[in-house]
Amino acid sequence: MTKDRILSAAKAVLESAGFEGLTIRRVAQRADLSPMALYRHFKNKDELLNALMQDGISAWEAIVRGIRTQDPVEWLEAIMEDYLDFALIQLHRFDAAFFLPAPAARQFPDDFAAGRSPAIALAMARIDQAKADGRFRDEPTLGIAVALAAYGQGFVSMQRARRFASDKQFKALYRAAQRQFLDSLNLQGHGFPRHHSFRCRQGHPPDGRARGRHGHRWLAARNHVRDAGRRRRIFDRAGCP
Repeated sequence: MTKDRILSAAKAVLESAGFEGLTIRRVAQRADLSPMALYRHFKNKDELLNALMQDGISAWEAIVRGIRTQDPVEWLEAIMEDYLDFALIQLHRFDAAFFLPAPAARQFPDDFAAGRSPAIALAMARIDQAKADGRFRDEPTLGIAVALAAYGQGFVSMQRARRFASDKQFKALYRAAQRQFLDSLNLQGHGFPRHHSFRCRQGHPPDGRARGRHGHRWLAARNHVRDAGRRRRIFDRAGCP
């Protein structure tokens, strides 16, 4: 379909030239169409921006719906890690979803309170579950969800502006900050649960996918928990010597 071809061309222009280079003329040229032919499918640039944003949002929501863990806190950890992967692996789709100034973009906080964001709605359900289980303090659910989103998007904004020395540093700080935020909601303040996959004797969290799911807990404890007794309790739960 011609509309799909135009959208694919717009993605390619966005990837190669960025938002500033995303013009109707360039997109039409990439799609091998005249600007007038493009306008038959998208009335103006705003409609094209809305379509690009929705494509990115749909991709993100599909990822969120694929999270299978039933534990609410593990689910929140998983969505944070998937958000990081989405930002680094599908960066232009991520940017279209969260950074494009599309007129139809959802607005904080009203659209989220009204349930117009499926991803935020799922996160809020897990936050409510964690509160009902006595694992989170009784703070406003929407406020927690918005803060979690702001943490993630803020870090990615800094990474896009090259404010980190390396992607390795960015990922480590992102994971530590997000884990610290979740831990601040812990009702008992008992730190992090035991995970036997830690390689504490070598001083490194586990490699691969386990690093994303659990390794950042050890890193957060090592770097951010200043009280020696509490840090020791966290390492004990992680099986650290």
